[in-house]
Amino acid sequence: MAGLEDSNMIDVVALDRDGNCLVVMVETRTWSGGSEQREQLKSKVNTYAAYILDGTLNRQYPETIGQPVYIRLDCPEEPTDDIAAIVDWAARQLRDWNIGFLVKIMK
Repeated sequence: MAGLEDSNMIDVVALDRDGNCLVVMVETRTWSGGSEQREQLKSKVNTYAAYILDGTLNRQYPETIGQPVYIRLDCPEEPTDDIAAIVDWAARQLRDWNIGFLVKIMK
């Protein structure tokens, strides 16, 4: 799994039991507060949005056609303030295209 460090890679695509399509990005590192990690998150969000909006998701996984789509960030701890601001910004932008944004804390 590539994680945030490889912003050009889609980490996981899955359907949950409710039929929602989850396009999951994984961060295994703690939130360092560094600019590199923030930029990696922004870049990964942009990659995921493009993957969904340009139709690649539906072409690669036809079973996702017509399903609600969520980008989910899996991470080991709650996002710090600077990361939470990026998450909030991304969620607002993605909402305009009917794409949800979720954060899941992996313990």
